[in-house]
Amino acid sequence: MIKFAYRKNLIYILQLIIWNLIRKIEKTIISKGLGFGASSIFTLLMFLGDFIFGLIIYLYQLQFLKKNKDEPSKFMSITLLHKENELVPPDSKLKIYTLLFFASFFDFIEFTLSIYTLQKFVKVSPSLQSRLSGILTISSALFFYYVLKLQIFRHQFFSLLIIGGCLLIIITTEFFFQMYIFVTISEFILSLVFIFFLHFFNSLLDSIEKYLFEYDYMNPFQTLMWEGIFGSAFSLIYYFAQDNPLKDLRHFKNMKEHEGNYWHFGFLFFLLFLYIILCGGRNTFRVVTNKIYSQMAKTLTDYILNPFYMIYDFALGDDFFNDRKPITNLYFSLNLILSFIISICGCVYNEFIVIFCCKLDHETHYQLSKRATIYVESSSDNSEKNSSENDESFSSSESPPYE
Repeated sequence: MIKFAYRKNLIYILQLIIWNLIRKIEKTIISKGLGFGASSIFTLLMFLGDFIFGLIIYLYQLQFLKKNKDEPSKFMSITLLHKENELVPPDSKLKIYTLLFFASFFDFIEFTLSIYTLQKFVKVSPSLQSRLSGILTISSALFFYYVLKLQIFRHQFFSLLIIGGCLLIIITTEFFFQMYIFVTISEFILSLVFIFFLHFFNSLLDSIEKYLFEYDYMNPFQTLMWEGIFGSAFSLIYYFAQDNPLKDLRHFKNMKEHEGNYWHFGFLFFLLFLYIILCGGRNTFRVVTNKIYSQMAKTLTDYILNPFYMIYDFALGDDFFNDRKPITNLYFSLNLILSFIISICGCVYNEFIVIFCCKLDHETHYQLSKRATIYVESSSDNSEKNSSENDESFSSSESPPYE
């Protein structure tokens, strides 16, 4: 009934999941260990990581191509173009850089909402954003179908229906549960709106990148470099106009010096430097995954570990808290089951899990490859059989030797 299908280049998706996990652990250390919470400085550091990693890898690719001028070259399973005019993009440079500009802007909005704005809703469940990450797959699939004009098959449509149903149940139960912890309806709805736009802008970023990779033959690392440049500019403009993150750093330093913890500021500085590296590495594998697979495969990495994060938060009492223990246990168990279902359906959509039921396996990569192999073997057998029959026919038609 169910088979786990191995996909080529799966290592890049696994590495993206690992980079996501390490960055989340580091953010937990910064926020809970040092007490340095929501700050807009993380947005600038993220874009600096994009620019540095994108620039270094892109320059390395150029040097790599110079040394291998006459040979087909691949880097991280991506075919490299030896000449700029080897494939001519159908769009003008103005349109390409406009799309890069908007991709960076959407990334800036999404990251700012996630790091800074949503943290202000202190009474809303901290995991609500991640529990609703299935919106990423649904919105990315809509762009995939309506904008890129690519087909969605039976097993993918089935997965989207299940994910959509789970999201509706999460929102409904969240609404009733929030009434017990005295969150106003307006605050709850506003947080949902922010979460929806956060995931929507994330999907826009992935879809624009996929369009640039597939239709305009943009180098993923060059794309990452330009996103870092535009995103850093957005961050600096935002700092001067709205919020200066240096105030957060000064406040943190003064507070720790007052407490006598002088080494905390130096440790924070080291962790922020490490955060640049983690963001650069994570987004490097993000663009590689988006290039090799699809934007839906990339979105899977954003929520596949959600059930384990939920168990961790619940065990520490950081989420799903309520004075009524039976209600809390029921609420947590329901969301845990729904998160597992969403993760499994994300794997079904991206064909890492194949369901042999109701023809859900018929149009998967696994079955297509299997049918292609059978067809090739059958054609080869028929060819050999025909060749053998022709040889026999030729032999029988020869005149007998003279005695």
